[in-house]
Amino acid sequence: MKRPFINILIPFVIGIIFFYYIELNILIIILSFFIILGFTLLINNKKIRNIFFYMVIFNFAGLLLYNNLNFSEMNDYYDENVELEVIIKDRISEKEYYTSYNGEINKVFDKSGTIKMSEKTIVKLKDNVRIDYGTTVRGQAYIEQPEVNTNPRLFNYSRYLKTRNIYSIIEFEKGSYKSIGKISLSILEVVKLNVKEYLDVFLESSLEEKNIGIIKGILLGDDTLLKEDNLDEYRQLGIAHILAVSGLHIGIITGFLLFIFRKLNIHYRVSALITVLFVFIYGYIVGYPPSILRASMILSFLMLSRVIYRRPDYVNILAFVALILLIYRPLWIFDVGFQLSFICTLSIIVLTPKINNAIFTDVRFGKFISPLLAVQIGIAPILIYNFNYITVTSLIANLILIPILSYLLILVIFLIGLSIFSFNGAIILMGLINKTLTYFSYIANLVHKYLNIVFYLPSISIINIVIYYFIIYVIVNSKELRRIKFKYKITFLKTFIFLVILNEIILNQSKWNVNFIDVGQGDSALVEIKSKCFFIDTGGTTFGDYDVGENILIPYLLKKGINEIDGVFISHFHDDHVKGLISILKDSKIKVNNIFFNPNNERNNLYKEIVYLAKRKGVNIISVHNKDKLKIYDIAEFSFYVPQQTDFNQENNNSLIISLKLDNNRILFMGDAEKELEDEYIKYNDEKFDIVKLGHHGSNTSTTDEFIDHIEPDRAIISVGKNTFGHPHDETLNKLYDRNISLYRTDEEGCISVVDKFDSYEINTYNNIENQYLIYDLFFFIIFSVTLYMDIRYLKIVESKKEKIHDI
Repeated sequence: MKRPFINILIPFVIGIIFFYYIELNILIIILSFFIILGFTLLINNKKIRNIFFYMVIFNFAGLLLYNNLNFSEMNDYYDENVELEVIIKDRISEKEYYTSYNGEINKVFDKSGTIKMSEKTIVKLKDNVRIDYGTTVRGQAYIEQPEVNTNPRLFNYSRYLKTRNIYSIIEFEKGSYKSIGKISLSILEVVKLNVKEYLDVFLESSLEEKNIGIIKGILLGDDTLLKEDNLDEYRQLGIAHILAVSGLHIGIITGFLLFIFRKLNIHYRVSALITVLFVFIYGYIVGYPPSILRASMILSFLMLSRVIYRRPDYVNILAFVALILLIYRPLWIFDVGFQLSFICTLSIIVLTPKINNAIFTDVRFGKFISPLLAVQIGIAPILIYNFNYITVTSLIANLILIPILSYLLILVIFLIGLSIFSFNGAIILMGLINKTLTYFSYIANLVHKYLNIVFYLPSISIINIVIYYFIIYVIVNSKELRRIKFKYKITFLKTFIFLVILNEIILNQSKWNVNFIDVGQGDSALVEIKSKCFFIDTGGTTFGDYDVGENILIPYLLKKGINEIDGVFISHFHDDHVKGLISILKDSKIKVNNIFFNPNNERNNLYKEIVYLAKRKGVNIISVHNKDKLKIYDIAEFSFYVPQQTDFNQENNNSLIISLKLDNNRILFMGDAEKELEDEYIKYNDEKFDIVKLGHHGSNTSTTDEFIDHIEPDRAIISVGKNTFGHPHDETLNKLYDRNISLYRTDEEGCISVVDKFDSYEINTYNNIENQYLIYDLFFFIIFSVTLYMDIRYLKIVESKKEKIHDI
């Protein structure tokens, strides 16, 4: 079998993805695994046995994934305060309110006694005290389950941590814990700590703070010292991979070491062994990210093949390494670093020779440009899917900037080694590195400012990614595919065009939709009407430093391909309704045309900041008045109710109430309106509504019996998150249940979408939306396959009939 590991890897990857999204009972998976395994062993037909063998691999992936997803021993303690012992490991970050560490749960003390365990965790200490690696702390801590994503296609923090075998977050309040000693560290841990401490001292003695951040990023993948603006600049230039320790680092280090050993006339087998050992030790120090594991294992196989004089099959080796890593940790298939690492390597192996022969045969620097271009082609759909942009000039940036950083990496490693023998001499020479890094930052800034061209694109579907790589496969194998008859090629082309048109029809059938975005304890709804988009409130966090605009709203817009907001309607200027707008106004990727608000709103600092930012960006600021209307095309109309009284004790009762008519459907947005404003509203308005977004997150100071009976809604939506206010209140919930009003809550169901259905509507929750994406991809793939198969079968039947007639 040619390249057997590719044939094994494909069903294994499909199995991981299938069983992740289609949650089946473990007993069903085990039973099907053994039944299929039995058939595989009993069947004699080779082709059928191969099919069953791949099904065994498919089910085996499900078993491994189940074990990976359900590994945690802390499941019974989520959302509780528990006494425990934790071993502090690496420091992750230092925020205004807390310091985060990687940690390991050592003991849990509950009613049944002391439970010993060894499980990774994130430790948050709500003070600014730095704790040494290996310190054991004991105390009362709140056990939190990492937040899962509840808005379509956004970053899934819970899954990200699970790829690192982390299933819980432990929060110690200030003064709730004490240090009870330090564990004895292994030799490798001592080496790791000493190396990092030595590097800190050496770099702080020789470089400016900003340059320390760059070198730490290059050497250790630690970018915590770099400002977010600098990181964004490097990402947009397409060179951020140099700051996240990757296969490029292994390639540079390996090439440097082998060059030195060759100059010293050291035998290749010895130099190969030393290089591999050095690379694995380096990987241990930086924490073995997937890219380093991949590069280290591939390097080992390549070195081995050269030692035993066997020509390596690079693609097969790559597939084998991917399979081994996914068996070790199946969830890595969802890790962007893992995806990019393997796709980059595969692109270089497969596409570089093709590009070089087709374009750069006679170009002097073609051999340098070809692999860079190959990588850009290979990773384009992954970048669009995950980050929603592609950088046209990343090729130029890589040609100019990566060589500089590559040489710097070699020089820094050399000077670190030299510093062991002559610390002061190395410090003097590091002055040159410091100057070079300053010039590098200047050049990177110039390239980003004047040469960088970034296109922001909506997330593409999985099936579109598959089609993209299929087209690449067709192009790469064009010589072999020339043997296929012309009419079959035309058939495929017609099928492809048909499916593209079908895809557009399916995706663009909705005239409007209203998305109640899950922003935690706050309000935000995105209204899309054909090509126009409007926000009704933009959420925000009252306490803490979590930025709703930066982390939820902007990514949500980019995922949907929205970079222009026609209007933002602000109910009132409270943090949880409008703070997210600040990040949107500061962001260069999103344009806001108009901001609408109640002129009677309190002139607080939040109001002043938004007005200031809006004026700087040329945004129209519009005061709305009672009974104002805004018509959108011929299918939608916003109507506004401005409170008549302005002497209420609470700002909530100064909320702008917005009604939205979409075809024959009506939705009412109550902001934070409470009883007094509800009474006033129903006094002057007689409209009935299909859906109401309840006021003040379902508080018992809102949603009176009189209000509900007056507007007669069929469905109610509560935008709410974790809170200490008791929202939503049982009293409010009972009023809805008593009237058989269907209730949807963002804290329980995530993003809630109201979608147009031919003059009516349907409501989808987050899980339904995600399932629809999967069903759509599966449907599209099946239609594609069946249509292509039927076309080819038809042509074969016609061809066979022609042959029979000819024979007659």
